[in-house]
Amino acid sequence: MFSSLGESIGAFTGDTSFSNVTENAPVLKIGYPQTPFATIAERDECLSALNAVFDNGPSGRDTRSECVGQVSVSPAHRDEETLAQALKPSQPLLYTWSSRLHLFNTSARMAAYAPEGKQRLALLSLYQTTWSASLKMDCNDPGFEKIDYESILDKFEEAIYLENSQSRPLFVFDGHIVRGLSTICASCTRREIRKRSITLLRSMHRREGVWDSWEVANVYEMFFKELEDNNL
Repeated sequence: MFSSLGESIGAFTGDTSFSNVTENAPVLKIGYPQTPFATIAERDECLSALNAVFDNGPSGRDTRSECVGQVSVSPAHRDEETLAQALKPSQPLLYTWSSRLHLFNTSARMAAYAPEGKQRLALLSLYQTTWSASLKMDCNDPGFEKIDYESILDKFEEAIYLENSQSRPLFVFDGHIVRGLSTICASCTRREIRKRSITLLRSMHRREGVWDSWEVANVYEMFFKELEDNNL
């Protein structure tokens, strides 16, 4: 989490001194696809094992299976070839996590889920869709397919709708909605996808650490305008 936050600070301030912050390599149990998650905490811990692959750089981190149902994250090799190496071992992990999430969601314990739980579930569904699209990426063309961008934005829209039911602005120390939409703006060349992403950023009042939804929308809006005017 701290190395990810350090990269966020560096991206906004130009100060890369935080990028050397290190963290212990997590070894997290993923479990078995036939077994539903027992608790929300277990569900989130398993998701952290998947997110750790990409949190420390665009090329991800190498992963290795230490024993049945476990994953360890090691230092990243930041090049495009490593992306494929990082994604390959993630495929069975995503399958296991998705299977356990589905079983958890359809279990009796989900019948009386609180509104906060529904918001968290929407985020988990977003992460699941994003991960599935990531595993389909071609290293020679690192962007998503249009249908994948649209599916991801649908999940963003659902999560933002539930979150906007709160009348107050939301601040979280670590989050992925603003950063995720920023990534889509930066990686997609389709004008309609970019425009929809900026609209979603403006539809919420959310701040994730140094990532403010309106400020990020302003940056990309100005950048795309300059790009269209051939000033860049």
